[in-house]
Amino acid sequence: MKIKLFTLPNLLTLGNLFCGCVACVIIANGTFESKIIPIITILLILSLIFDLLDGMIARKMKISSPIGKELDSLADVISFGLLPSLLIFKLFGGTISLNKILYFYFDYKIIPYFEISKSAPLFSDFLFLFSFLIVLFSALRLAKFNLDESQSHYFKGLPTPANTILIFSIYVYCINNIVGFIPPDTYYVITLTLLSSFLLISNIPLFSFKFKGFAWKDNHYKYVFLIISIILLGLFQMNGVPFIILLYIITSIIFRKKIINVN
Repeated sequence: MKIKLFTLPNLLTLGNLFCGCVACVIIANGTFESKIIPIITILLILSLIFDLLDGMIARKMKISSPIGKELDSLADVISFGLLPSLLIFKLFGGTISLNKILYFYFDYKIIPYFEISKSAPLFSDFLFLFSFLIVLFSALRLAKFNLDESQSHYFKGLPTPANTILIFSIYVYCINNIVGFIPPDTYYVITLTLLSSFLLISNIPLFSFKFKGFAWKDNHYKYVFLIISIILLGLFQMNGVPFIILLYIITSIIFRKKIINVN
């Protein structure tokens, strides 16, 4: 069987992956500061656009393929799995903790000029490992999505792009509102990580934005959600995103039967 690799949808998916890789490198090598936010914002928006277009164009051109589906999930693991994990890693102050651990056990510094005493790491220094739950549960969520045919017209659990936007908005809030860019309370970040991981693999039915028609009767809850979301973004900018995600979940729960029974 001949497999076409370089189709337009696949190239768009690779564009998503490329932007995700660049964003991850910038986050990993940056510090807990506001200067990287505009760069990450642009790369994240591009990843989202590529992720939206690849499936749309594949359906329009009628060239959907198993390799395209698998490639899409592989790209999403990086752009919408590893990327939010690294943001959580930063919120944990993971760079400092990792530097301390490596210096104590292996006499190695990932940041050579970073001054640190060679003292035994505390239990709290290992908590940044929680951050990688996001990429692990994102991979589980994407694998589950690929095998669950019932998710053709709605989602089970929070989609990885929505989860990434949620975590990025909280990261931006922390950067802009914490004096001296000190990482937020560890227990707050742990709670966020565990909640995010649960939502990714939960069976909560969440509506999809694939419109089969534009009639108000069939899509009224989607239109109301979009209108309220635009208002929240206009009033609070990125700070409104967590409320939009919460609204998305609540709306989906309220209209659960309608979402599941869509033909």
